[in-house]
Amino acid sequence: MIPIKLPIMMLLILIGTASCKAKKEAAATTATVESVEDDVKMIHMTDAFLLPKPIDAVKINSLRIKGDILEIDVSYGGCQEHDFVLYGNRAYQKSLPPKIGLALIHDAHGDKCRKLSTKKLFFNIKNIRYPDKDKDYVVVVYVNQDPGKSADYKY
Repeated sequence: MIPIKLPIMMLLILIGTASCKAKKEAAATTATVESVEDDVKMIHMTDAFLLPKPIDAVKINSLRIKGDILEIDVSYGGCQEHDFVLYGNRAYQKSLPPKIGLALIHDAHGDKCRKLSTKKLFFNIKNIRYPDKDKDYVVVVYVNQDPGKSADYKY
């Protein structure tokens, strides 16, 4: 009787441990998604493409699109909090698929620190969809006149 109880007890302990780990991983994933959603900003769409003020230097490391969210990985010099705003207009390039350039404006607020900082920025790009194309379409998105770093917005 004892040899049967021991394997059953071990199996129950193993199942209990595995289920706790799965719950922790699910909670961590949910927390990450919620923190990203809290950081998502909207694109400022303008009729004219006049930039609002002088732009501080920023390097676009990579672009990635998941759903309607554009993730921009940037590097810049500074130690304090910096602001980033993404501007766009509806001036699509005549190509297949159409391309649209966006402008990422970086405001360092006078921060003269030379530390290299990196940050991931998240923007909802749903409002750059091509006119009259609500589904099954692709728009190539690039930022700060760098078509070499682009991402396909598939919706």
